[in-house]
Amino acid sequence: MTTMKKTLLVTACFIAGISSSAMAIDNQKTMCTNGDSTRVVEVVYTTDQNTPCEVQYTKAEGTKTLWSATNKEGFCENKAAAFVEKQKGWGWNCELVAVKPAE
Repeated sequence: MTTMKKTLLVTACFIAGISSSAMAIDNQKTMCTNGDSTRVVEVVYTTDQNTPCEVQYTKAEGTKTLWSATNKEGFCENKAAAFVEKQKGWGWNCELVAVKPAE
């Protein structure tokens, strides 16, 4: 299975899982490494719903919100997955490392 297919499958499973859950939605965190450098792409949910959400990108210089959505389900997850694939294309090794509860 290609990496892109795996990423899409993981994203689809993640979306399906959060769509069927009435509980708080867990943040999705992907860590990318290249040599001694680390970058983190995280989908952050601010409520117990699929939206609003943000895609946050953390590197040595700090954290930035790259995208956000207030009513379009799946938007943040799709943007994060595409950005992770772009990181991989730039030579980064990326892996879903944790799904942590929303704070």
